[in-house]
Amino acid sequence: MKADQLRDMLLTLRFELRRSYGLPGLAGALMIVAAALMCAEIASVNADTREMQDSGRIAQAAKARHPAGAHGAAVDAVALDALPELFPHFSQSAEDIASIFEQARGSNLALGSAEYQVNTEAGTRFTRYQVMLPVKDQYSAIRHFLALVLNNVPNAALREIHVERPAVDGNILDARVRFELIYRSAQP
Repeated sequence: MKADQLRDMLLTLRFELRRSYGLPGLAGALMIVAAALMCAEIASVNADTREMQDSGRIAQAAKARHPAGAHGAAVDAVALDALPELFPHFSQSAEDIASIFEQARGSNLALGSAEYQVNTEAGTRFTRYQVMLPVKDQYSAIRHFLALVLNNVPNAALREIHVERPAVDGNILDARVRFELIYRSAQP
């Protein structure tokens, strides 16, 4: 069926309905359809509201059974002791740096020479590995690179980004990006 034939059929249908029911009849039919759509949407919202209320009641019942006093502090202490185990060992740092460079190649960025710094504070369970990368490209490419790194390296944090535009009318930016990679220490 061609577009002209479809348009002719729709115009014919419109004229026949207008002739049969008139303009007030068509307006009334349109209002009935709108009311039916609103009733269906209200039923959906009511179901969602009931589901949220039920989950709230379950949470309140769980709180009533387990007060947040000493039991909550014990659970928090266990979770805090398990936190360092969620981070990789420092031996994975080479793979993480390689992944950062791979994300730069995926974003078509040319990286300058990077600066590296390792910090391990006495008495802590974590080692911080800072990587400073000079980047020169358009804003969208730099932003895409940052998003890729943060999504693909779970122990990476964006610590600093400094952006300069060397030419007023240019769209190429000079940026310095500092990532901090967090690893668990070998010492307890």
